[in-house]
Amino acid sequence: MRKARKHAPAKMMRRSSRISLNDLNAGKAQALIQFLRLCHDVTQYFVDLFWQRRDGSADLADLSTVHRGRDRFSTTTRLAQALAKQAKECIRSALRKEQKRKPRLQSHTVTLYYHFVTIESFDGTFDYAIKLIGSGAPRMVIPVRSTKHLNRLLAEGWHMAKTIRLGRDKKGRLFVDVIVEKPRPALKTEGRVVGMDSNYKNGFVFSDDQVIGQTLHPRIQAFTKRQKHTHDEIQSLLGHAVKRLDLSQIKLLAIENLKHVKSHKRGKFPRVFNRRLSHWLYAYLIAVVARRCEEAGVRLERKSPWKTSQWCRRCERWDRRNRVGDRFCCVQCGSTDHADHHAAKNLELLGVAGVYGLRSLPNLEQCSENHRSE
Repeated sequence: MRKARKHAPAKMMRRSSRISLNDLNAGKAQALIQFLRLCHDVTQYFVDLFWQRRDGSADLADLSTVHRGRDRFSTTTRLAQALAKQAKECIRSALRKEQKRKPRLQSHTVTLYYHFVTIESFDGTFDYAIKLIGSGAPRMVIPVRSTKHLNRLLAEGWHMAKTIRLGRDKKGRLFVDVIVEKPRPALKTEGRVVGMDSNYKNGFVFSDDQVIGQTLHPRIQAFTKRQKHTHDEIQSLLGHAVKRLDLSQIKLLAIENLKHVKSHKRGKFPRVFNRRLSHWLYAYLIAVVARRCEEAGVRLERKSPWKTSQWCRRCERWDRRNRVGDRFCCVQCGSTDHADHHAAKNLELLGVAGVYGLRSLPNLEQCSENHRSE
């Protein structure tokens, strides 16, 4: 059952900072590995049960189901209940997808709440002591050193939460994700509406003349076939580019909804181009931009990309001949612009009008006049 609250708590923003447990001794490392394997097996057991019931609700699992997992794996009721909650989250996420498939847990990761862990300052060589206090988790003290990323978050006003995420990566190395939180600022009521258009070759163009990610395409073209860690490098470049984005005068950012832009494209491009196109990490960029907007109080809206680069705002007509490469030139009125900047302007218009796509514009002439006046 859910907790009843008279007053809802303030909405919080949450981020994570990873700390590798490289200095852990062999005995503690082996105990944590066995604990992660146990949590993996128990969670997968609950996933199988809840998938049969199609139960992805936010309610806590009933005690009879929790006791089944507890007795089967000889763990505590509290740990079984926490793992059942995580299993329900997996089911709920899988049921939202178009192709509903039963989740198969690949990674060994577990979220530990304040029932299982505490974080305290540590005097000496290390900065913090993560204490596992039982309730199903092994009792031990894990000394960790702080990282530059965590120190930066704490300096910016973030506070450590009472929850951590313990796990192993693909190479078998243990890590701890420290969760930090901060109150979410209110959304801005003053500012302008800005559109953002994305392009594999030209980067990400905004209607207020900001452009980021211009260096991505030349770097992707320089990658060799057998070069490793290329996606990690592109993610790093995107992160640095988004940091330069100025959101101070923006209250709403309208972006393209390109969720399925790469679907059903297999076999339609040459293999070399398809490998390079895989570095167009649009979903990752949107996740980073969404975090920036959340911290700045900017509303983020997704709009339909249909004909945004081929529809003319001046004469309100669409023609596929309007765009040739990176150049937009209306065949009806002769209006010219860069194709990506023109698309960003149209996305800005959709944000001002408050509609999803060009088909939904109630009055094109009135919306265009309002857009020009602003």
